[in-house]
This record gives sequence, C-alpha cells and structure tokens, in this order.
Amino acid sequence: AIVASPDQFTYFQGGGFDRSLLSFLEIGQDGSVNVSRLASRPHITAGAGGFVDITARARHIVFSGYFTTAGARYDLADGMLRIVQEGKVRKLTPQVEHVTFSGRRALELGQQITYVTERCVMQLRPTGLTVTEIAPGVELERDVLGQAGFPLQVDADLRTMDARLFRPEPMGLRLR
Repeated sequence: AIVASPDQFTYFQGGGFDRSLLSFLEIGQDGSVNVSRLASRPHITAGAGGFVDITARARHIVFSGYFTTAGARYDLADGMLRIVQEGKVRKLTPQVEHVTFSGRRALELGQQITYVTERCVMQLRPTGLTVTEIAPGVELERDVLGQAGFPLQVDADLRTMDARLFRPEPMGLRLR
C-alpha cells in the first residue's frame, strides 16, 4: 500500500504500532536512547527523523545494537558467542549524549522496553536496566557487567539466549 507521509505520522502518533523494533547508538543508565547525535561523528547521524513519533505511543519497543563498537570482534562456534576483542567504545553510558527516547517517560507511560544486543537482553524496569538473558559463551561479570558504563541489575531468573541464534543454519521459524 502507498500511504502519504502525513498519514503515516498520524498513524504513529495515534498509537498505531503495538510494537516497534529500532536500533540505538547509545543507551543511558535511565533507559534513555540516543539515535540522533554523536558529536564525535556528526556526519554519521542526521537527526531523529520519525523515531520520536514511532516510539511515542508504541506499547512495546525493542531496541537493538551492539554492546560495544569500534574494533569489537566475535567468534561463533557450537552455538556460543565468544568475544575475541572488545570494542573500544561502550554503548551503555551513564548519560546519553542526546536524548532521542526518554526511559523515564517510558516508565511513566507503562511502555515495555527491551534492549537486545549480541551478548544479552535487557529490560527497562523501575529499578533500572535489568539483564534478563545472556548469550551462551558470554561471561556475565566480564562481558556484560564489566563492559557497561554503569551498574546493571540482573534478573533472579537469568536465562540463556537460544543457542540457535549463534549458529549459521536456519532456525526453522515459521509464520502462523
């Protein structure tokens, strides 16, 4: 279907999305996300675009991206993730450089916020960012807690991510 841009934004702003899947540049301690500005590389980011409209009313938002960047290298073998070289830039920082999405506002609105990285899955909770799943082969203390720029909570029922995510063959997913 072809939908005019103003109509698309009306749909976004009216809460037309139950779920949204978006990327991040940085995640702050309060769950805020920056996708629109990095002073060190202004030519890379061009602004928020429709990001603010898409996230304003979605009930469940999943942000995805790498935990660290700039030189990170990984090895996948036997359904496990091994971090060969850690990235020089941490994506989880006490305060994001620019707030494109407010974690505090999301909590006030009751939005369900999930952050997915190559090494863990986190949820935004009133107590803070909470690690709920970890990749097989990743060490919680060294590879997750030790690489975050601030303290993370760890769910009492910490689960392991499905090993099929770290294998080259198809997962066998089907639409119902």
